[in-house]
Amino acid sequence: MIKSKQRDLIMETLMCFRTHPTAEELYNTIRTSTDGTVSLATVYRNLNQLVDAGMVCRISVPGEADRFDPINDGHLHMLCEQCGAMTDIPASAIPDICRAASDATGCNVTSCALMFKGLCPKCSARA
Repeated sequence: MIKSKQRDLIMETLMCFRTHPTAEELYNTIRTSTDGTVSLATVYRNLNQLVDAGMVCRISVPGEADRFDPINDGHLHMLCEQCGAMTDIPASAIPDICRAASDATGCNVTSCALMFKGLCPKCSARA
């Protein structure tokens, strides 16, 4: 991947988030911190390139905008059904479900997309 100032800015901004932002949230942050030289289309294009290069993880949430995570180490995510907060779940906390699926089907399962849903600690305390 060819290095670019805009891609570096997008990656640096993404690294500052702990909330798994959408492309639009990233764009709004970048827009307020620069002279407006980065467009929303540029943010989307560069995020897609970073995902394709394996440098960023795309988190698809049905009915919502995709979110992005700069830590692409195989961890999973839990979406709070009340406030929308996204919490990281270490991969070590989950059995190897790809191997289990491969064993059960005879297929060579190499990856999966799994989203946990529930209540974050703050929302659980309010319930």
